[in-house]
Amino acid sequence: MKRTFTALTLSAVLMITASCKKSDNTDTTPTYDIPTTYNFSNVDFSASTIRLGMVTEMSNLMKKFPVGGIDGQKLKDMFVNANASFTTPGYNASGLQIKDQCFTLIQTDVPRFIDSLVMASQSVLPASKGIAGIGTTATGTNYSLTATGVNYAQVFNKTIMGGLICYQIANNYMQTGISSSVNNSTVIAGTGTAMQHNWDLAFGYWGVPIDFPTNKVGAKLWGSYSTQIDSGYHANKILMDAFLKGRAAINNKDDKTKLAQATIIMQTFEKMTGAAALQEVKEVKESINDNIARNSRLSECYGFVYSLKYNPARKITDAQIDAILALFPANFYDLTLGQLNAIRDAVSAQYGFDSVKDIL
Repeated sequence: MKRTFTALTLSAVLMITASCKKSDNTDTTPTYDIPTTYNFSNVDFSASTIRLGMVTEMSNLMKKFPVGGIDGQKLKDMFVNANASFTTPGYNASGLQIKDQCFTLIQTDVPRFIDSLVMASQSVLPASKGIAGIGTTATGTNYSLTATGVNYAQVFNKTIMGGLICYQIANNYMQTGISSSVNNSTVIAGTGTAMQHNWDLAFGYWGVPIDFPTNKVGAKLWGSYSTQIDSGYHANKILMDAFLKGRAAINNKDDKTKLAQATIIMQTFEKMTGAAALQEVKEVKESINDNIARNSRLSECYGFVYSLKYNPARKITDAQIDAILALFPANFYDLTLGQLNAIRDAVSAQYGFDSVKDIL
């Protein structure tokens, strides 16, 4: 089943309606079909999928608790794809890496996150206020926490979603990747034109199946979070519609529609980051009396807010981000409900979520 989309402007409709004379003007706006799944010819976003897999392997390693601590050098090797550090052979042989796709700031932040995580994982003492170590939640889950209660495995996971995925989608593919200077005429078998390929790589970074959201199997990172926050912010439909319309527009040389969909995607990823931070606030409240679980979830919330710094296409300013980060306690063990509500209210006000801030 297909939907038909005609990029006909309101002004054109008014001109036609108001005219009572015959006109030689012919509407040249293309009319074309938009599929209901991302099932276009010559689609290849394997490079994005591989990098998401690399991130997942790094995140999984950060959650392990071997005797002597987490292997920090291996994590740093994985970040640059050196020394055959991945368990998936195809990643090692791909010639791809995570670091060179990341925003400049996170390229230096990640090694710092790794060092902090490794130090906490090496402690022989249980995690508590002022003491780095391994903490166990009431349900038996273990986390490596710093002396200030930060779980850098979660900070990494959430900030890489901004510094790699949002950065590539919003700053590169939705801007320079589809500009008028990018080739949209020469078709290369398997990957399409350069512009089509850039749009496909952006879709691949979202981390969803081509028939999403009907099929959600295998969705990862932002593909998972867009579903988690869908009750309060319907990003699944917004993004899928925009990706489908934008690719169809590129196929049909409809620049106006292409640019409009790119703007929707850029704005949605930033707003979705705010929604994800609010979802973590909700989860922090659910574990408010469990120091270890609460601190780990607060680390996720902090990571999402901090990740906004990595998106040059964002509307929120550095000063506004820093003001929200300043609401977090210096030591996560000291978190109060008042501080948590202040974080919630600041994020909600920034992104217009006041009516749903407690259900995201």
